[in-house]
Amino acid sequence: MVDFKKLLEGAQQAADDGSVRDWTATGLRVGKVDFGTVTTSGPEDTADFLKVFEAAVLAAEGRATAPISAKSSAPAPISSAPLLSAEIANHIADLERRKLSPDTITESKHTLRLFLALAGDVPVDKVKAPHIRFFWNGVRWWPANATVKPAYKGLSIHEIIERGKAEDVPAPSTHTLNKHRQRLSVFFNGLVDTDLIAKSPLKGMGPEIDTSTDLDTGRPFTDQELQQIFHPSRFLPWAQDLPHRWWGPMLGLYTGARVNEVAQLYLDDVRQVKGVWGVFFWKNARAQKIKTQSSIRFVPLAQPLIDAGFLKFVEDMRKTGHPRLFPHLPAGTSKSGKPNGTGYGRQLSRQFAAYLKTFGMEKGVAFHAFRHTLSTKLTEAEVDINVIAMLTGHARKQQVPVLETHYIHIAEVKTMPDRTEALRRFEPPVALASYAQGQFDAVLIDKGMLHP
Repeated sequence: MVDFKKLLEGAQQAADDGSVRDWTATGLRVGKVDFGTVTTSGPEDTADFLKVFEAAVLAAEGRATAPISAKSSAPAPISSAPLLSAEIANHIADLERRKLSPDTITESKHTLRLFLALAGDVPVDKVKAPHIRFFWNGVRWWPANATVKPAYKGLSIHEIIERGKAEDVPAPSTHTLNKHRQRLSVFFNGLVDTDLIAKSPLKGMGPEIDTSTDLDTGRPFTDQELQQIFHPSRFLPWAQDLPHRWWGPMLGLYTGARVNEVAQLYLDDVRQVKGVWGVFFWKNARAQKIKTQSSIRFVPLAQPLIDAGFLKFVEDMRKTGHPRLFPHLPAGTSKSGKPNGTGYGRQLSRQFAAYLKTFGMEKGVAFHAFRHTLSTKLTEAEVDINVIAMLTGHARKQQVPVLETHYIHIAEVKTMPDRTEALRRFEPPVALASYAQGQFDAVLIDKGMLHP
């Protein structure tokens, strides 16, 4: 017999003190809710599950408020369909079996556990429009990042929502609402495909919120901001002791790559193709992630990067025997060593954001602004939009080449001159600091500080 109180207290204490990484429990059943085998990844995922589990315990003890549903004086017919909790567990197991990204799995768990707590553990064929509406009503008052904020620790999902109402928290973004709907849609469409329900309860509830006319809120760095970022009086004290701080912003500026694409680079990703040195952004090694197929690309090295000594740095890194370009950046892993989905870019993103704050950059402007900077300045220089897309990894009109065994297919050598010429026309008003060979030897000696 599982002592639910001790289980809750022990897991909650571990979550509170930050000791939770991967957490697994088997044979969990509370009243009619059969959780089966549960695996969570990290403190946020564990805290999220604990709230659902606590809600189930309260419901079993008759202390939880039943969700809004269609009421009838006639007794409800007995259903032979499986319970919502069982099918959610099956769905998450299917996602894991398909080896989807940890981010996708964790986000799906979050949406479905919220739905289970708000709709109740009913047979799946009894989930109707009122349950969906009750879910949306609850999500409206769900505070952003509630599962990791100390103010909401120890509260059930229903209590957090009530606190959100009392605090008049901002409504979720359109992006968040659409993501919740997409995850629910995948789940319920799967139930339709397996003949467990006749149609999705989302039908008739309207499509996703249209964001096609929304303005892109991202912006490029101004020339003055670029000069501030790379001014020796600021840049050198901040960057001179860590390779990723030194080269990360430079690569971001001259490649337009996403922060995680830069942070996850391996030495083997820096190659010479048909006489042109460049960087492959792809999924070719441990924990590397690529956003879309069009993100797989080869970006030639701009001359300022070469002049600043980037290839000398690569040569120095090869001497260390470490396979990665920036080994001080962790991938984000559980105790088992399994990547938990956060990627290599988190630390670089946070450190660079903190650096920007030192000269008063407004909130929301971050590493990604380098990407906007490259695209904007190339557009102003009248570079063809398809060439810009090849450099930045955006979708193009023509089909993006599929990753093949030989990397030359990804390099697209026929268009190499176009990309090289485009980068020659990219002239931000900055002078990059010069790398001194052996500059990072002191911080590379301690292997205990380096991450796989």
